[in-house]
Amino acid sequence: MAPVSKKKKSPAAPAPKKPRLSQAEATVRMINATVQLLLEFAPADVTVVRICEKAGVHTDYVVRYFGSREELLCQSIEGVFLGYFVKTENDKTTRLNLVLEGDVDVLRLAKVRMQTIAYLLGCGVSPERFQANQKLVLESLYSQSNNVNVGERTVRNLILIGTLIIQAMNVLDEVNDISELQKKDILSFLGYLSQSGETVQTALGWDKPAPKTRAKK
Repeated sequence: MAPVSKKKKSPAAPAPKKPRLSQAEATVRMINATVQLLLEFAPADVTVVRICEKAGVHTDYVVRYFGSREELLCQSIEGVFLGYFVKTENDKTTRLNLVLEGDVDVLRLAKVRMQTIAYLLGCGVSPERFQANQKLVLESLYSQSNNVNVGERTVRNLILIGTLIIQAMNVLDEVNDISELQKKDILSFLGYLSQSGETVQTALGWDKPAPKTRAKK
């Protein structure tokens, strides 16, 4: 019998190489991917592998351009705020807003931001890392206040109270099993606070000058 000829196996196709990207483009891709993943997964599940697969970059880019996964998460949630509230001189939104896919609810992004901050604090990131960004949030809200009948102290106190309530709700609503109706009621209460600012100001004495503290001898 004639020997049976064995068919030669064709060599496996090489895996497609990831494109070479500039640092700026790779950075934008990773920040965008991280934000999108945070909208879908808990912060602990937004891993380096998931980020880089979605961004189409090598996993070593995270350390190369951000130093750590935690720093990438920090810059991503900072970008979430900047991309929605900070405008350039040309009245164009910042680069992150341009690469975000789809129209995302701002309250949903605010929730992701606070959940990620809470997670990063648990990872050992210093609270000081978020103070500058949080100051921008509060100043942005303050700039939108238009009640001329209340003083600066009242405005800042009401904004701080409202911000703390929303942030606590964003972090703990699953734990407390808050319904959608209750969330709407809380937001309505915050709206009432701004309307009743004069009453609150008078009742709590926020319209009076702060007491002077004696200098230590």
